[in-house]
Amino acid sequence: MSLAVVVALTGLLGPAQVQAGYYGHIDAFVVRQKISKDLPKISRCYESALRYEPELAGKVSVRFAVVRTGYVKGVQVLENNTVERCVARVVSAIRFPRRRSGKSLRFTFPFVFAPQDAP
Repeated sequence: MSLAVVVALTGLLGPAQVQAGYYGHIDAFVVRQKISKDLPKISRCYESALRYEPELAGKVSVRFAVVRTGYVKGVQVLENNTVERCVARVVSAIRFPRRRSGKSLRFTFPFVFAPQDAP
């Protein structure tokens, strides 16, 4: 089995399909763009886990808040998976644009992991 990975950032096609709710002044496009930039790091989390569990596949949903300074706080993983802690660390390190006012913005993003040669 190849260690190449398909990591799908799901629920991001349009407002009706977005599981990542957004409230306030960060555009959902910016959030998707920032997370997409770090998909290679998230893929490495999965590739590392595949060494120990070659059949590993599944979904990891990450809930987090973005505070006014752009930092991520309160990261929670909603599904158990071997990759969860690594994915949570990557998401925790993402920096979003600063905002002048407003409360923390909450998002939930599901990441779907499957080996490249999976059906």
